[in-house]
Order: sequence, then C-alpha cells, then structure tokens
Amino acid sequence: AFGGLSNPAVVQDVLERMDRKGIRGTFFVTERELQRNGSSIAAIAAHHQEIGIGLRPGDVPEQKALEAQIDRIRQKLANGYGVSPTLVRQMYGAENPAIEAAVAAKGCKLIGQTKNIVLSKLKDAKSVDEVMGTVFKKWDLSLGRGQIAYFRLDYFTDPSLAGKLVEAIKEQKVDNNAYRTFRDSPEINPQNDSAYQILSVGDVLAHKEALWSHPVPAESIPQALQPSVIEAPVTKKNFNEEFLKRYIGAPEVDEDDRMYGLDQDVIRKADKSGVIKTVNDNTIFLTFDDWGTDNTINKLLYVLRKHHVPGTFFIITKYMPGNPNLLRAIALEGNEIGSHTDLHKAMAIRNEKGRIEYSQSPEDYRDNVAAAYRKLAEMVGDVKVNGRYALTRFFRPPTLAISDQGAMQLFNSGYTYLVSGYKSTEDYAVYDLTQLVGAIRSGIYRPDKKVRRGAVIIMHMSATAKYTAEALDIVLSQNELLDDTDPRKFKVGYLSDYLKDGYDQRQEQKKY
Repeated sequence: AFGGLSNPAVVQDVLERMDRKGIRGTFFVTERELQRNGSSIAAIAAHHQEIGIGLRPGDVPEQKALEAQIDRIRQKLANGYGVSPTLVRQMYGAENPAIEAAVAAKGCKLIGQTKNIVLSKLKDAKSVDEVMGTVFKKWDLSLGRGQIAYFRLDYFTDPSLAGKLVEAIKEQKVDNNAYRTFRDSPEINPQNDSAYQILSVGDVLAHKEALWSHPVPAESIPQALQPSVIEAPVTKKNFNEEFLKRYIGAPEVDEDDRMYGLDQDVIRKADKSGVIKTVNDNTIFLTFDDWGTDNTINKLLYVLRKHHVPGTFFIITKYMPGNPNLLRAIALEGNEIGSHTDLHKAMAIRNEKGRIEYSQSPEDYRDNVAAAYRKLAEMVGDVKVNGRYALTRFFRPPTLAISDQGAMQLFNSGYTYLVSGYKSTEDYAVYDLTQLVGAIRSGIYRPDKKVRRGAVIIMHMSATAKYTAEALDIVLSQNELLDDTDPRKFKVGYLSDYLKDGYDQRQEQKKY
C-alpha cells in the first residue's frame, strides 16, 4: 500500500518496477493530491493499479466533515479517473471513533498496515540494507498472508530507494515463502503452488468466500469445541486413572526425567510407548510443535499437500494472533490443531538441587492453557474440512515434561489427551538434511525395518527447524515409491480418528 504521491518521478519508478515484478498494490489518494498531482494519479490508473481514498482527518476529527471528504474524493476520482474506491486509509494521526464511523457510514473499509516501511529515522537512509535491517527484526523472516506493507513515496531523500525497497521486500520477504529445492520449486514444477503473490488490498477482499472475522462468532463453533465446555471434572480421587487413560507418553520421559509429582505407581504404569495403541495397520502420525512464520509453515503445508497427508500442529499461541491467516491456512488445508500452551512454560522442572519447581501456580497454569485454547477457538473453531473440525482438545506438553498439578489443570480446562510421542526428531538442532531424514525414519521404522504402527513423530514449525520440510518431503517421496504390499510402506493418519470415544492408552498394543 502506498501514499505520498507528490513526486511524479518516484511514483513512475515504483510503477515500472511493480510491472516488471508482477506486483499489484493500492495507492491511497488524498484530496490535496487530487488538486496537485493529477499526472501521478493518471499514471497509477494507466498501470492498472488500485486506487483508494487517503483520508486527512484534521486535528479534531468530526464524522460529518470526514464523510464529506470521502464523498468529494470519490466523486473526483470517478469523474477524472473512472474509479469509485471503497478502501480508505487514515494518512496520519491517532485512531478516533469518528473516523471509523465516517468510513462505515459511507460503506467503505478502513485499511491499516502490518509493516510501516517508512520510519522517521530512515529519511536519509543510504541503502536498501539499512532500511530492511531496521524495519524487519531478526525473526521477521517474511511477510505473511494478508499482511500489508505501507510505503510513503515522498519521504526518502534518495528518490530511487522506495522502488528498490519494493523489489527487495518481494525478493527477501515474499519469494522466500515458497518451497524451493533442487528437486522441486515453482520454477521447475508446475504443480508446486507454494509461491506467494503480492496483490492489492481489493484483490484479496474480492475473494469473499474466504473472508472471516476475528474472533470467530461463537455460534459458528460447535458446542463440543466451545471453550466453556469441560467434561466431568477430574478430582484427586480419580486423577490417577484419568491420567493413565489420557497420557500418550514418550520413551525418553520417565521417573528420572520430566515426570514430576506423580505417584510412583502411576509413573511405573504410565505410557512410555509413544504410540497410539489401537492402530492395527501401518499408520503413523506427523506432528509439529511451536509456531513460526509463513517462511517455515507454508513450506510444511506445501509438502503435506503435495503428498496428500495430514499433520497435527500443536500451537504456542502467544505470538500466533499476529498472523491469524497462517493458523487459518493450516486448518483449512485439512490439518488438525492442538495446543502447546500460550507461554511455552514446562509444567515443572527439577532444579540444581534436585527439587521439583512448578513453573506457575495451579491457577496461573490453568489460565495459561485455557487462554491458549480460547485463542485457537476464536480463530479456527469453525473450520470444518471434509466433515472434520480442525480444532482438537489435544495437548502437547512443552519439553514433554509432565506434572501432577499441570495434568490436573489441563483436564479441568477441557483438554482430553496429553500427546507426547515416540520420536522427537530434535529437528531444531540437527546439523544437516541427511541427519534429519534419518531421525524421521528411525521414528517411523522399527529395527527390523517394519513400520512402528501408531508412532507419533514430533517435529517443529519454527525457524530453527530449517530442514524439516525438505526432509519430510524426501521421506514421503521414498514411501510413495514402495509397492502397496511392501511392509515398509506407511500411511499417515489423523490423531482424532483414534483419540476419541473413551480411548484408553492403558490397553495393550495389538501384536503384529
């Protein structure tokens, strides 16, 4: 999105660069610019870019005056340039209810921004790298779905800098979202649909069937997934039984490591298989922890889509609301959503003296996990694909650590199953692609090369897991080459097909 059209040379430079790169944008025109910069507005229209209304609210905004300003701008744009925009941007000043009311009264939409590319301290910037390094922080790896970058074209001392920044953002923060390896990329594979486009705001809003509101209306969420719905409370009296039924453990988690405050008998009996016990064929489960950016998650989504397999994404929700369309995309592609807490605090740790330390009070921990589920429900509680709701009440404990207090609060916050898994690939710390391919395969296959039925494989979606998408692509591609009768061939399933209807992890795994 663009404003500040007073320099025709800058406007023309940006328009030509956008044409070369296939970029669409929205240019917000003020009443003053209509009077003074007609040639720039004509150039924008000639390049078939979108035009919006740039609203200058004044020091004391009044609704009627703002409505009149919108009407005047629309009329002049219609008469002079053949467009009648409905998108409005407030060009300066603090938010004010009068502005929102005026825009709504005229049937328009008020448009904001995700990233402001023009900061006051950058006016005399000498290079693209100087601006990019200031605007985008260390973990701002990409722009995401539906996010808006705003430029003022009349600001930089260097008149070529705005156009160069448009190209740099496309190359460094948008094109990098695509899945590209030497085996597969949008450039060599017509079926690779992982690349992002830069569109105008209106282009995106035109896809009305995909528009959604945050929070999702409560009436759109089924009763069983409402945050307020909790099964029969777990008490101290029945906690041990409920825990043993609902805990899918991990082989490396035992009484000496990450099991805290539980009765010794419960620790002894607790599941350490990391597999779903009722699987009687070669089905395994792919799961992904944490949160990330489009740069990492979009690549995972492409690989899952490419191979027609689902995953379960256990989300840390603290930062997720900043990129709600990405969570929505995960769900809409037929994957499952579970919780990995709001703050990623382990239930408990053992300190240097060997004593158990709980990360939060029981009440605070319950607030933490309840907030995580509520945030997920508000964004994807209504998503249903092929008859299956994406949102689940499954929980992945941070660091796989379990405590009596934490598990009690989880059950009484509405979570149904605590899902660790057979194999944590530790993909956030591997040295190279080959190592990770081996780690994934060692979770899927037993030493005798047969499939470890029901195995839950733990991977990550964060930026540190930089090899995960490609490694998974290799493993799934190799699997597809196997004959259906080959005992090494596996299928990928949904956890929700098994963890339901009173599933009990205490049952003995079927022999095969």
